Order: sequence, then structure tokens, then C-alpha cells
Amino acid sequence: MKKSYLFAALLLGAMLPTVALGTPGVTGKWSGTLQMDGENDAKPAYSIFNQDGNKLSGSVGPSESEQDSFEGGNVDGDKLTFDVPQGPNGEGSIHVEMQLKGDEMTGSARWSGPLPHSGSGKISLKRVFEK
Repeated sequence: MKKSYLFAALLLGAMLPTVALGTPGVTGKWSGTLQMDGENDAKPAYSIFNQDGNKLSGSVGPSESEQDSFEGGNVDGDKLTFDVPQGPNGEGSIHVEMQLKGDEMTGSARWSGPLPHSGSGKISLKRVFEK
């Protein structure tokens, strides 16, 4: 009987890293495009994410050097949600919802704030692999 419990414990211990690896991490740099609703041309999008369990922080912008920071984001399985404060006094924000599929993610962004800083768009990002 004790051998059965020992075997089950060893099997479970061997499986846990596999289960943990099954939940993809988003920490790192991501590059892609933002297609604003009602506009023809896509704009560049660049994100830097830091994931700690289900907590998400980082920054977003049009390039690696032009970023707006955020904290308090959430990772739930393959879904990411976060809000990026906008404006000098934080009078607006960008709400972002993304779905992760491997090394790619797609989703939407919705701006809220004083006009003309409102609108929405679609985001598509791919993981940036450092050389």
C-alpha cells in the first residue's frame, strides 16, 4: 500500500512541471500592429510584458523607446487584460484585452478619455526573440 502512495506521489511530482509549462508565459518583448477602427493604415505596436503568476505589468507604445507603463494587469489562462493610464494627470486610459496563441497574441484596445482621445482598434503581436 505504501508503495502505491509513493508511486502516485512520484508520478504527480513528475507531472507538475509539465502542467506548469502548459500555461504559457508572456514575459518579454512583443512587436506587431495596431489597426484603429475607421482607419486604413495599421500603426506599429510594441509591448514589453512582465508576468508574475497571474499578475501582469509592463509597457506599451509604438516602439521600444516610446512606451507608456501599466501595472495591475491580469493573466487568466490564455487571456490578458490591462489598463494603461493616459494623459499627464491620468485622465484617460486604454483598456486592452488579448488572447495568447503560442508566440502570437491578438485582441482589442479601447481608449477612453476627453475627446479626441477616444476610439478602439485591433492589436496583433508576435513575440520578439532576442538574437
